Amino acid sequence: MNEESNEKQLPELLMIHPYLKDDPVNKQGEIGIITAAILNTDEFYVGFDDFEVGLYSADALLTFKDSGAIYDFMHKHALTLSVDHFRDLKNIALLLDYGTLPQQRTAMEIVQKNPGLIAAALVTLEESLGLDQAYKRGR
Repeated sequence: MNEESNEKQLPELLMIHPYLKDDPVNKQGEIGIITAAILNTDEFYVGFDDFEVGLYSADALLTFKDSGAIYDFMHKHALTLSVDHFRDLKNIALLLDYGTLPQQRTAMEIVQKNPGLIAAALVTLEESLGLDQAYKRGR
C-alpha cells in the first residue's frame, strides 16, 4: 500500500462492541464481516452468519491488534494475567500469526467467549484505520 494513498485495508472479521448501547440489529458481541464501507461518512455495513446486515460507525466495531501488540501486552502484564488469560492470548497471537480466515475466526471466538480479553487483543476499527486522528486533524 502506498504511504500517500488514501487506501485502507479493512479487516476480514470484526466484532460488534459488546457494550454498544444502541445496536441497530442487536448484535452486541457478535462476529461479522464488512460488506460495504463508506469511510468519509463513517458508515460500515456488517453482515452476520444469519444474513442480517447492520449499519455501524467505526468506533462500534472491534478488530484485532497485530500479534506483536498482543505479545507485548502479555510480557508487560505477565505477573498479573491469569494462566487462562495468558494461554488464550498466546493462542490468539499464534492463530493471527499463522492463520487463515477460519483460524482468525477461531481467535475471534476465543475473545467472544472471554470479554476480559478485549482490551488486550482488540482495538476499535476507528483506531485501527487511524480514522480518529483524521477526524481530529480535520476539525
